[in-house]
Formats: sequence, structure tokens, C-alpha cells
Amino acid sequence: MIDRKTGNETLALLLATVSFAVCFAAWGLIAAFTPKFREALYLSATEAAFLVAVPVLLGSIARIPVGMLADRFGGRLIFTILMLSACIPALLTPAAHTYGELLLGGFFLGLAGSSFAVGVGFVSRWFPPEKQGGALGIYGLGNIGQSAAVFLGPLIAVSTGWQNVFRGVAVVLAAWAIVFWIFARNAPFAIRPKGVGEMLTVMAHERLSWALAAFYFLTFGGFVAFSIYLPSLLRDDFHLGAADAGFRTAGFVVLATLVRPAGGWISDRIGGARVLSAVFAVLVLFALLLAWPSMPPFTVGALGCAVLMGLGNGAVFKLVPQYFPKQTGTVTGLVGAVGGLGGFFPPLLLGFFRDHLGKVWPGFVILSLTSLALWFVNARVFIPRQQALELAIPANLRRTADRVRAAVWATLFMLLLLAAIRVGSRNLENFDPALVIYTCAIVFATWGVVYHYNVWLDKPPTRMYWHRGWELFLRGFPASLISLSALTGRNILVQKFIFERSRLRWWMHQTIFWGCILAAAITFPLVFGWIAFKSLPNDQLTYVVLLFGFPGGTFPLHSVVAFLLFHGLDISAILVLTGVFLSLWRRLRDKGAQTLQSFAMDFFPIILLFAISITGIALTVSQEWLRGTAYSFLQILHAITVIAGLLYLPFGKFFHIFQRPAQLGVKLYHLEGAKDAGANCRRCGQRFASAMHIRDLGTVLPQLGFDYALPGTSYIWQDLCPPCKRKTLARSQLKLKAAAAEEMIDG
Repeated sequence: MIDRKTGNETLALLLATVSFAVCFAAWGLIAAFTPKFREALYLSATEAAFLVAVPVLLGSIARIPVGMLADRFGGRLIFTILMLSACIPALLTPAAHTYGELLLGGFFLGLAGSSFAVGVGFVSRWFPPEKQGGALGIYGLGNIGQSAAVFLGPLIAVSTGWQNVFRGVAVVLAAWAIVFWIFARNAPFAIRPKGVGEMLTVMAHERLSWALAAFYFLTFGGFVAFSIYLPSLLRDDFHLGAADAGFRTAGFVVLATLVRPAGGWISDRIGGARVLSAVFAVLVLFALLLAWPSMPPFTVGALGCAVLMGLGNGAVFKLVPQYFPKQTGTVTGLVGAVGGLGGFFPPLLLGFFRDHLGKVWPGFVILSLTSLALWFVNARVFIPRQQALELAIPANLRRTADRVRAAVWATLFMLLLLAAIRVGSRNLENFDPALVIYTCAIVFATWGVVYHYNVWLDKPPTRMYWHRGWELFLRGFPASLISLSALTGRNILVQKFIFERSRLRWWMHQTIFWGCILAAAITFPLVFGWIAFKSLPNDQLTYVVLLFGFPGGTFPLHSVVAFLLFHGLDISAILVLTGVFLSLWRRLRDKGAQTLQSFAMDFFPIILLFAISITGIALTVSQEWLRGTAYSFLQILHAITVIAGLLYLPFGKFFHIFQRPAQLGVKLYHLEGAKDAGANCRRCGQRFASAMHIRDLGTVLPQLGFDYALPGTSYIWQDLCPPCKRKTLARSQLKLKAAAAEEMIDG
């Protein structure tokens, strides 16, 4: 039993976090004053980028040996020596007068950046595995030291000079090194590798460590690259002042730092691999926003990247002690080194693009593609391991983890929608405040739909169909794309399977389907500000269509195009009402439907559709023919019905709208199953199903808690064809009947 005294681990975490913050403040000094150095020494974009990247180089490379030393001698000694060593370049850099001298000072100042590897090994040994993610996330708050250097350094330098800022940080490093040595203690149960050879063996043979290093290359490397290069980028591309650029950079660093503990906390509950899967997927989109040469989308993209990189940093260092409990410091050194190098190359790349192309957007496209590649790596390497771990935990804990994971995905999609609204409406320039209540309802509905969808996908049968569907699609691409397109047209758009059942039901479904599609296609872009209509300044009777703020064409006010655009919702309402009446006609006359229908699942959705459509048409009638009579009341009533429908969307019968497209994967599954050799019955030898289907049943049923193993055999109940199952049941019943008869005779 490991003895972790209450309070000792808290003190160790506090001391390590402050030490990390002090070291990172020293590490960020060069980046904080690079704009000043660039003006004073007339540096090019590439030279300035190289200057801010140089401290990252030593800080990255040194993490490996420093992590090894921390494993061997303990974090208390190594952290103290590291802070004292970083004092020297902090004191000497103010004496630099040339570009080369600054590079030399920045290079050795980068030693402070290796502090992260020391603290991870030091902190993780004070906490049990189930709390390490959260503890390391809190330790990661030390990143805020760099934010303080970037934002406060130039402000303090105004009155004291930049040289005294460097000297002041040197004094703080020395003072805190003494405090740390006096109060810090190594964990009493630390397990350290026996020698350098063993440490190198860990790095040479543990391929998972290099995969984690690649993840950290993106998450932490991206964080470092932004934190050191963002001031220069904001000044060059958006012409911001030094204080404004520093403030925005500090905001990026603080946001990424504050969400890092959340990444560790969520990883403790749903697994680091799950968090990284969401991070890499969403980062693909936010990275592309950075390539947009406009402040609003760039701001949204930068803030989104800050959140995602912070979550990713916390998730990676949940996985390090999980997979390498005995070599945490060593693997942390490797992962941290590669992550640091991830912060070294992007500034150089962006500087190169600026000097040779005059633009930096190709660098952000590379970031997006890198995130996509790492998503695939995570899906192939760590997600299967996470799934195996989840199967071993109790069912109630697994359900809790599934719900937390669904909530994380729902929150990410909601944030992505909010970002899309901000960007698509040109920083809310084309957003109509009168429609904000609809926006709030749609955002809530988005969260609920994504949450419900993820919970639905986590059910073992659904999950199996989902994964198999994508696997078959990718394996058969591009032929599978043709098949899927045909299935979409036949089953989703035309709904031929309903036509084969009943023409009345087909007309009912088609009118409601296309009416709702038309309404959604008009309403959502209008509410989000993605589409706007404005009259021309020199011609009030001619309107211009703005698509995401870009002109998309003009049309006269009194034209067929204007009528169709402005009355599109009325047309959709007429289609929906037609379907509603057909549905009521069928449900009131069809005795088969009457025996199964219920108010909650059958009549309430119809009432909602009727209320939304009829109040929408009433608004048009009031405006066009009644001179606005009762328009305000009808507007409120219509808003209530629409919001009620949106809030009902994730939880009621309408949710099958989102489930229906996933059934295309089931169709692909059936088509592929018909081609395989088939599963032959273990009794009669006849083919009765696809081999893939029977194998998947054998995988899914135990996950649901069913055991269909047949006693005395090596196969399961599903290995028998239906006729043999009936024969087996009949024989069993006859045996039971015969045994009961013998018992009666004996009695």
C-alpha cells in the first residue's frame, strides 16, 4: 500500500507549478521583445522568426536528458539546478548588442523550457493513476508564466528598460530555486530506471512513446509557436500595436493554459485517446480559419486552437503515465522534446512563407492537414486500446464515461457552430438581433442532438454497424461512393421503400420531408447571418444577396425570384400542412395504425408541425392582407412553436431524422455480406447468413451481457441456422416433457 500523506502532494503540486511558471517566464522573454529587437536591428521576417524559435530549440532538446536526470536523481535536485542555471543567460542577455549575441543568449535561455519534463515526473509520482491527468493539468497552468512575460514584460520595460526585465527574472529564478529546495520533497516511492542504457532502451523500443510525441508535437508545439510568434504575426498582418498584440497573445496563452486542467480531468473520465480524437477532428476546421486574412475569423480560429491545444496537452500527459508508469520522466522528456520542436519549426516556416510568398496562410493549411493525419494515427493506435480498457470496467462506470464523452463532443460541436455563426455573419455584421432567440434554441438543439447521437452510437450494436459501415465504405472507395449515392437517392431522397408499402404514406412523407428541408435551408442561414438581403444604395428596389458576406447576385424587388425567396417559408409550410393532413387522414382511418399509435410519439409531432406551419402562414396573411393586424401576437406565437419544435428535436420522434442517414451504412453492410462466403450452419452445413454478420454477433452479444455459448460445444447459438434452432428447441422441449413424465410415473 503506497502511503501518500494528505497535504504533501498538494504542496508538491503547488511548488512544481510555480517553478514551471517562473521557468516559462524566462523562456518567453526573447519572444516578448522580438518586435523591439526586429526594429532595432532591422531583421527580416525569417531572422525574427529564427530568433523567437532559438530558445525553443535548446528547451526541446534538453528535455530528454533533463527528464532522464529527473528520473534518476529526483525532481527536487534537478529543478533547483535548472532554475539556478537559467539565471546566467537571463543576466548576460541584456549585454547583447548584435543579432548573433542575442541568438546565443536566447539559445541558453531556452534551457528553462526543459523544466516541463522535470515537473511531470516530480508531480505524477505524488498522485495515483486515476488522478494524474487532473494533477498534471493543474501543473500545466505554469504555462501562464510565458503569458506574463509576453504581456507584462513590454509594459514594465516602458519604465525600467528591457534589460532590467531580464535581470529581474534572473533574481526571481534564483530566489525561487532556494525556496523550492527548502520546501520540496521527492515522492517516497519514486521508481527510477537503473541506468542511462535502460533509459535509451525505453526510447528505442517503445513505439507508443513516439506516437505520443507526435501528438504533443502538434498540441504543445502549436501552443508554443503561437505564444512566441503571435505578437509578430499580429503586427505584420493586422498592423496592431505592441501592447494590443501582446494582450491578444497573452489571452491565447491564458485560455490554452486554463483549459489544460480540463483536458486532464476529462481524460481521467473518458480516456486521453477519446479527448485527442475530438481535439484533432475539430482542430482541422479551426486551423483553416486562421488562413482567412481577416481579423474576425482569425480571432475565432486562434481562440478555438487555444482551447483545443490546451485540452490536447492535458490529454497527452494523461496517456504518458498511463502507458509508461515506470519511465514517466524519460518518456516525458522525449514527448516534451518533440513537442518543443513542434514550436521551433512553425515560426521558421511562417517566416519563410512571408519572405518568399508574401503570405502565411499555407502554414495554417499544413497545420490542418497535420491534425487530420494525427487523427488517423490516434484512431489506429490508441482508440482500440481505449476501447479494450472500457470493456473491462463495470457497466455503470462505462455508461458514465459514455455520457461524459457525448457531452464533450456536443460541447465541441456547439462551440464550432458558434464560431461558424461569428465568422459567417462577418463578425455579427449581418446577424439580426431580433432572431437571437431562434439562434439560442438552435444552439441548444445542436448540443442535444449531438449528445443524443453519441449516446446512441455508443450502444454496442449501433457502434458495430457504424464502424463496419465506414470500414466498408473506405475499403471499397470509389465504387462504394457510387453505391452510397444510389442508396441515398433511393432511400433518403425518393424513399422508395415507403412507396412500396403505401402511396398515401409516400406522399405524406415526401411533402413533410421536402417542406422541412426547404424550411431548414432558408431558416438556419438567415438566423445565423450567413445569408442577408440588402438593397442597393443607389436603387432601393433592387436587392443584393450576401452569402457569408460576399455578394451572391441581385434581383428586383417585384420579380419572381423575389417572390420565391421571400415566400419560401410559406411554400414549405404548405408542403408540411399537406403532409400533416394526409397523416391525420391515415391515422384516423387505418385500424392497424390506431392499435399502435400513441399521443407522445405520433400525434404530438404532427401537432408541432401544424402549429409551426399555420402560425407562419398567419404571419404572411397578417402582413399582406390584414395590414399587420395581430402581427406582434402572431410573431410571439410563431416563435414559441418554432422554439418548442427545436427543443423537442433531440428528444422526441424527430430525432430519427438524424438516425436515418446512418442506416445507409447498414445497407452497405447487407450488400457486402451478400458477397462473402457466408456462414454455414454447424449442424446441417447450410449457408444461412453472412460470415461477417455472425462474427459481429459473437462480438456484440457479450458486450450486452448475453452468453449464448452452447454447453459441450465450441460454438454459440448464433452459429445455427433458423431451422436447426427450431429443431434444437423442439428436442429440448421434448426432453423436458419426457423427464417430467418420468418424474410423475416415479412419483
